[in-house]
Amino acid sequence: MSFLGLEGSSILITGASSGIGREIAVAAAREGARVAIAARDSRRLDETRAILDGADHIALEADLSDPDAITDVVLEAARRLDGLNGLVHAAGVQRTEPLRSVTPERLEDVFAVNVTAAVMLVKAFRMRAVHRPDSSVVLLGSVAGLVGQPAATAYSASKGALIAATRSLAVELARETIRVNCICPGFVSTPMTDAVRSTIGDAAFDRIVASHPLGLGNPEDVANAALFLLSPASRWMTGSTLTIDGGYTAQ
Repeated sequence: MSFLGLEGSSILITGASSGIGREIAVAAAREGARVAIAARDSRRLDETRAILDGADHIALEADLSDPDAITDVVLEAARRLDGLNGLVHAAGVQRTEPLRSVTPERLEDVFAVNVTAAVMLVKAFRMRAVHRPDSSVVLLGSVAGLVGQPAATAYSASKGALIAATRSLAVELARETIRVNCICPGFVSTPMTDAVRSTIGDAAFDRIVASHPLGLGNPEDVANAALFLLSPASRWMTGSTLTIDGGYTAQ
Protein backbone atom coordinates (compact mmCIF):
# COMPACT_ATOMS: atom_id res chain seq x y z
CA MET A 1 0.00 0.00 0.00
CA SER A 2 1.27 3.47 -0.89
CA PHE A 3 2.15 5.93 1.88
CA LEU A 4 -0.12 8.46 0.16
CA GLY A 5 -3.21 6.28 0.32
CA LEU A 6 -4.67 7.37 -3.01
CA GLU A 7 -5.67 3.91 -4.19
CA GLY A 8 -9.28 3.89 -5.31
CA SER A 9 -9.70 7.64 -5.09
CA SER A 10 -11.17 9.70 -7.94
CA ILE A 11 -9.57 12.96 -9.04
CA LEU A 12 -10.50 15.58 -11.64
CA ILE A 13 -7.46 17.31 -13.16
CA THR A 14 -7.74 20.28 -15.50
CA GLY A 15 -4.99 21.26 -17.90
CA ALA A 16 -3.99 17.61 -18.15
CA SER A 17 -3.20 17.67 -21.86
CA SER A 18 0.42 18.72 -21.24
CA GLY A 19 3.01 19.98 -18.76
CA ILE A 20 2.32 19.92 -15.03
CA GLY A 21 -1.30 18.86 -15.40
CA ARG A 22 -0.34 15.83 -17.47
CA GLU A 23 2.36 14.84 -14.99
CA ILE A 24 -0.07 15.08 -12.06
CA ALA A 25 -2.49 12.80 -13.92
CA VAL A 26 0.27 10.28 -14.67
CA ALA A 27 1.48 10.30 -11.07
CA ALA A 28 -2.03 9.98 -9.62
CA ALA A 29 -2.84 7.02 -11.87
CA ARG A 30 0.44 5.41 -10.89
CA GLU A 31 -0.65 5.69 -7.25
CA GLY A 32 -3.87 3.82 -8.02
CA ALA A 33 -6.27 6.74 -8.40
CA ARG A 34 -8.89 6.99 -11.13
CA VAL A 35 -8.59 10.28 -12.93
CA ALA A 36 -10.79 12.46 -15.06
CA ILE A 37 -8.63 14.67 -17.24
CA ALA A 38 -10.00 17.86 -18.76
CA ALA A 39 -8.62 20.31 -21.32
CA ARG A 40 -9.51 21.97 -24.64
CA ASP A 41 -7.30 19.87 -26.92
CA SER A 42 -8.98 16.48 -27.38
CA ARG A 43 -6.03 15.02 -29.29
CA ARG A 44 -3.54 15.79 -26.54
CA LEU A 45 -6.03 14.62 -23.93
CA ASP A 46 -6.16 11.26 -25.69
CA GLU A 47 -2.36 11.17 -25.63
CA THR A 48 -2.41 11.69 -21.87
CA ARG A 49 -5.11 9.06 -21.39
CA ALA A 50 -3.03 6.55 -23.34
CA ILE A 51 -0.06 6.78 -20.96
CA LEU A 52 -2.01 6.45 -17.69
CA ASP A 53 -1.56 3.31 -15.62
CA GLY A 54 -4.71 1.36 -14.88
CA ALA A 55 -8.21 1.58 -16.30
CA ASP A 56 -11.45 3.52 -15.82
CA HIS A 57 -9.84 6.90 -16.50
CA ILE A 58 -11.86 9.39 -18.54
CA ALA A 59 -11.04 12.33 -20.79
CA LEU A 60 -13.36 15.34 -20.97
CA GLU A 61 -12.97 18.06 -23.57
CA ALA A 62 -13.74 21.42 -21.96
CA ASP A 63 -13.07 25.11 -22.56
CA LEU A 64 -12.60 26.50 -19.05
CA SER A 65 -12.79 30.07 -20.29
CA ASP A 66 -16.52 29.38 -20.75
CA PRO A 67 -18.16 29.54 -17.28
CA ASP A 68 -21.19 27.60 -18.54
CA ALA A 69 -18.99 24.59 -19.35
CA ILE A 70 -17.41 24.31 -15.91
CA THR A 71 -20.29 22.89 -13.89
CA ASP A 72 -21.05 20.42 -16.67
CA VAL A 73 -17.52 19.00 -16.73
CA VAL A 74 -17.41 18.62 -12.93
CA LEU A 75 -20.81 16.91 -12.81
CA GLU A 76 -19.87 14.60 -15.67
CA ALA A 77 -16.62 13.60 -13.97
CA ALA A 78 -18.44 12.93 -10.69
CA ARG A 79 -21.15 10.92 -12.44
CA ARG A 80 -18.74 8.71 -14.34
CA LEU A 81 -16.36 8.20 -11.40
CA ASP A 82 -19.08 7.87 -8.75
CA GLY A 83 -18.03 11.00 -6.88
CA LEU A 84 -14.73 12.85 -6.54
CA ASN A 85 -12.10 12.82 -3.79
CA GLY A 86 -9.98 15.51 -5.34
CA LEU A 87 -9.78 18.40 -7.77
CA VAL A 88 -6.63 19.88 -9.30
CA HIS A 89 -6.85 23.06 -11.35
CA ALA A 90 -3.65 22.98 -13.38
CA ALA A 91 -5.01 24.72 -16.47
CA GLY A 92 -3.71 28.24 -16.87
CA VAL A 93 -2.97 31.12 -19.21
CA GLN A 94 0.45 32.74 -19.07
CA ARG A 95 1.12 36.01 -20.87
CA THR A 96 4.51 37.67 -20.94
CA GLU A 97 4.04 41.22 -22.18
CA PRO A 98 5.05 44.71 -21.07
CA LEU A 99 2.51 46.96 -19.41
CA ARG A 100 2.18 49.09 -22.54
CA SER A 101 0.68 46.08 -24.33
CA VAL A 102 -1.86 45.14 -21.65
CA THR A 103 -5.51 45.69 -22.54
CA PRO A 104 -8.71 45.00 -20.57
CA GLU A 105 -9.48 42.15 -22.95
CA ARG A 106 -6.10 40.49 -22.35
CA LEU A 107 -6.51 40.87 -18.59
CA GLU A 108 -9.92 39.24 -18.80
CA ASP A 109 -8.54 36.35 -20.85
CA VAL A 110 -5.93 35.58 -18.18
CA PHE A 111 -8.30 35.96 -15.24
CA ALA A 112 -11.00 33.88 -16.93
CA VAL A 113 -8.95 30.68 -16.76
CA ASN A 114 -6.56 31.38 -13.88
CA VAL A 115 -9.06 32.80 -11.38
CA THR A 116 -12.70 32.67 -12.50
CA ALA A 117 -12.48 29.06 -13.65
CA ALA A 118 -10.73 28.07 -10.42
CA VAL A 119 -13.47 29.55 -8.24
CA MET A 120 -16.27 28.12 -10.36
CA LEU A 121 -14.65 24.68 -10.38
CA VAL A 122 -14.51 24.70 -6.58
CA LYS A 123 -18.11 25.94 -6.44
CA ALA A 124 -19.19 22.96 -8.54
CA PHE A 125 -16.94 20.56 -6.61
CA ARG A 126 -18.58 21.46 -3.28
CA MET A 127 -21.98 20.22 -4.48
CA ARG A 128 -23.09 17.26 -2.40
CA ALA A 129 -23.56 15.13 -5.49
CA VAL A 130 -19.92 15.69 -6.46
CA HIS A 131 -17.43 15.49 -3.60
CA ARG A 132 -16.84 12.63 -1.22
CA PRO A 133 -16.12 13.17 2.48
CA ASP A 134 -12.65 14.47 3.41
CA SER A 135 -11.84 15.67 -0.08
CA SER A 136 -9.07 17.94 -1.30
CA VAL A 137 -8.68 20.77 -3.81
CA VAL A 138 -5.27 21.80 -5.18
CA LEU A 139 -4.94 25.05 -7.11
CA LEU A 140 -1.83 25.83 -9.18
CA GLY A 141 -0.49 29.28 -8.43
CA SER A 142 2.98 30.59 -9.26
CA VAL A 143 5.91 32.35 -7.67
CA ALA A 144 4.81 35.24 -9.90
CA GLY A 145 1.99 35.72 -7.40
CA LEU A 146 4.50 36.09 -4.56
CA VAL A 147 7.31 38.22 -6.01
CA GLY A 148 7.43 40.83 -8.71
CA GLN A 149 8.41 39.98 -12.25
CA PRO A 150 8.70 42.37 -15.21
CA ALA A 151 6.30 42.00 -18.13
CA ALA A 152 4.03 39.74 -16.09
CA THR A 153 1.46 42.09 -14.57
CA ALA A 154 -1.65 40.23 -15.73
CA TYR A 155 -0.27 36.78 -14.91
CA SER A 156 1.14 37.88 -11.53
CA ALA A 157 -2.13 39.56 -10.58
CA SER A 158 -4.12 36.45 -11.44
CA LYS A 159 -1.88 34.16 -9.41
CA GLY A 160 -1.89 36.56 -6.46
CA ALA A 161 -5.68 36.52 -6.59
CA LEU A 162 -5.65 32.72 -6.65
CA ILE A 163 -3.47 32.58 -3.52
CA ALA A 164 -5.88 34.89 -1.70
CA ALA A 165 -8.88 32.88 -2.91
CA THR A 166 -7.28 29.70 -1.58
CA ARG A 167 -7.32 31.04 1.97
CA SER A 168 -10.93 32.18 1.83
CA LEU A 169 -12.12 28.97 0.19
CA ALA A 170 -10.27 26.89 2.78
CA VAL A 171 -11.97 28.65 5.69
CA GLU A 172 -15.42 28.51 4.11
CA LEU A 173 -15.27 24.86 3.06
CA ALA A 174 -13.62 23.37 6.14
CA ARG A 175 -17.05 22.67 7.66
CA GLU A 176 -17.81 20.59 4.57
CA THR A 177 -14.58 18.59 5.05
CA ILE A 178 -13.07 20.01 1.85
CA ARG A 179 -9.44 21.12 2.12
CA VAL A 180 -8.13 23.77 -0.28
CA ASN A 181 -4.42 24.40 -0.82
CA CYS A 182 -2.26 26.12 -3.42
CA ILE A 183 1.06 25.19 -5.00
CA CYS A 184 3.33 27.96 -6.29
CA PRO A 185 5.93 26.51 -8.64
CA GLY A 186 9.00 28.35 -9.81
CA PHE A 187 10.04 28.01 -13.43
CA VAL A 188 9.50 24.44 -14.56
CA SER A 189 10.62 22.96 -17.86
CA THR A 190 7.34 22.76 -19.81
CA PRO A 191 6.10 23.93 -23.23
CA MET A 192 4.77 27.06 -21.48
CA THR A 193 8.29 27.83 -20.23
CA ASP A 194 9.64 27.35 -23.74
CA ALA A 195 7.17 29.98 -24.93
CA VAL A 196 8.44 32.40 -22.29
CA ARG A 197 12.02 31.84 -23.44
CA SER A 198 11.12 32.58 -27.04
CA THR A 199 9.40 35.79 -25.94
CA ILE A 200 12.06 37.26 -23.65
CA GLY A 201 15.19 35.91 -25.37
CA ASP A 202 18.02 33.63 -24.27
CA ALA A 203 19.93 36.17 -22.17
CA ALA A 204 16.93 37.11 -20.05
CA PHE A 205 15.93 33.48 -19.70
CA ASP A 206 19.43 32.51 -18.56
CA ARG A 207 19.10 35.07 -15.77
CA ILE A 208 15.88 33.39 -14.68
CA VAL A 209 17.59 30.00 -14.59
CA ALA A 210 20.47 31.46 -12.53
CA SER A 211 17.96 32.82 -9.99
CA HIS A 212 16.93 29.26 -9.06
CA PRO A 213 19.67 27.91 -6.72
CA LEU A 214 18.64 24.33 -7.48
CA GLY A 215 18.06 25.02 -11.17
CA LEU A 216 14.78 24.75 -13.05
CA GLY A 217 12.33 22.12 -11.89
CA ASN A 218 10.54 19.38 -13.75
CA PRO A 219 6.80 18.73 -13.86
CA GLU A 220 7.20 15.69 -11.60
CA ASP A 221 8.58 17.93 -8.83
CA VAL A 222 5.24 19.76 -8.75
CA ALA A 223 3.23 16.56 -9.25
CA ASN A 224 4.77 15.04 -6.12
CA ALA A 225 3.61 18.03 -4.08
CA ALA A 226 0.13 17.85 -5.61
CA LEU A 227 -0.23 14.17 -4.70
CA PHE A 228 0.76 14.92 -1.12
CA LEU A 229 -1.88 17.65 -0.85
CA LEU A 230 -4.51 15.37 -2.39
CA SER A 231 -3.72 12.57 -0.01
CA PRO A 232 -4.72 11.82 3.61
CA ALA A 233 -1.05 12.41 4.48
CA SER A 234 -1.82 16.16 4.40
CA ARG A 235 -5.13 15.90 6.27
CA TRP A 236 -4.24 18.79 8.65
CA MET A 237 -3.32 21.22 5.87
CA THR A 238 -5.74 23.72 4.39
CA GLY A 239 -5.40 27.31 3.23
CA SER A 240 -1.67 26.77 2.72
CA THR A 241 0.54 27.96 -0.12
CA LEU A 242 3.28 25.44 -0.83
CA THR A 243 6.22 26.93 -2.71
CA ILE A 244 8.09 24.48 -4.97
CA ASP A 245 10.69 26.68 -6.64
CA GLY A 246 14.25 25.43 -6.24
CA GLY A 247 14.99 28.26 -3.81
CA TYR A 248 13.79 31.08 -6.08
CA THR A 249 11.81 32.92 -3.38
CA ALA A 250 14.31 32.16 -0.62
CA GLN A 251 16.64 34.92 -1.79
